[in-house]
Amino acid sequence: MMQVAVLRLKELWPHAEIGVITVRPDLLARFCPSAVPIDVKARHAWLAGRSLFGRFGRRLPPKVSTILKRTEEQLWLRFPALTDLWAIFWALALHRAVLPSSSGFRKRVIGADLLVLAGMGALNDAFGENARWLLDEFGAASRAGVPIVAFGQGIGPITKPLLLAKARTVLPQFKLIGLREGRTALPLLESLGVSRERTIVTGDDAIELAYELRTASMGDAIGVNLRIAAYAETDAETVGKLSESLRRAAQALNSSLVAVPILLHQSNSDVETIVELLDGQIPSSLAAIESPEDVIRQIGKCRVVVTGSYHAGVFALAQGIPVVGLVQSAYYEQKFAGLQEQFSGGCRSIDFRRPVTSGEIEDAIRNAWESAEEVRPSLLEAAARQIELSRAAYRAVKGLYRLEP
Repeated sequence: MMQVAVLRLKELWPHAEIGVITVRPDLLARFCPSAVPIDVKARHAWLAGRSLFGRFGRRLPPKVSTILKRTEEQLWLRFPALTDLWAIFWALALHRAVLPSSSGFRKRVIGADLLVLAGMGALNDAFGENARWLLDEFGAASRAGVPIVAFGQGIGPITKPLLLAKARTVLPQFKLIGLREGRTALPLLESLGVSRERTIVTGDDAIELAYELRTASMGDAIGVNLRIAAYAETDAETVGKLSESLRRAAQALNSSLVAVPILLHQSNSDVETIVELLDGQIPSSLAAIESPEDVIRQIGKCRVVVTGSYHAGVFALAQGIPVVGLVQSAYYEQKFAGLQEQFSGGCRSIDFRRPVTSGEIEDAIRNAWESAEEVRPSLLEAAARQIELSRAAYRAVKGLYRLEP
């Protein structure tokens, strides 16, 4: 999503400097060479420096806490050096380390011509703390007069009162919000006071990357992915049941299982989970995956993809390959429901929050396999349509803001 966003922004504004907040400037240089890295630690320092009253403010009654928050914002805008000093104090007092100065980050935020939220699925309960940080950042930028736009967003579910309140305050200030799906996101944004005129359902930005790498004919493998993480709520029982069903389905269809990991390097990565699914066997296909393009090409060898990861589903559907989605949380239920809406007939899901038999899993894989040739043309048409809608959203922003080199 970041690759696509940077490429499109550079096409629209060739002379603009595109800064990207990152923890891995080396990877940013590799995948987005035209972008300028912004150290995420400076952002953390800025957020820490803006919280002048710390935990004390959060313990006060909501009305008093709100007044203190507004006071913090005004102090941040009028006396920016104060945030640097305060951040250093809290770093020394609480973390016993000196955080980098937030002044550079602050200057980038309030000095930007445009603040862009690239595609992600982080504004929801599952990533509540990070979502609040993002909304704090955007709220401060908006009050400083910086226009904000978002592309390729998966928003919700949001049910927690504090996050709801913050979203209701900040999201209506966005000039444009491009959404992955409208089935659940549009009603949510409407309830939060976001004008329908400022939203557009475009699908995921990463669809274009996969669509461009599609093959002329379908593969004959079964792609496998499973996400083990707190927000996925997947358990060991699911792994065991799925492992057995995958082996039987592959044997019945005279096919092979191909690893299609999305999360590669963090704890509980898809790689570890896939190896567990395959009874400890490390497939040779894993060695070839070092980039988004690599996993897209791997998925292109498949006729069906069985996945607990959203983007493995996106990469498959964008190439005309049907998907069986694995659901065990409200977060992933919404993700796969959105894909069903955007790619009609190509995505079915199995909800493991209820009793699921091995036979049901095998039937879902077989049905997807047998329908693959039939649904491929309509899935590719859906992908092409979403790519154009997504590009149109970027062009609309250019029409609003004519940035000077």
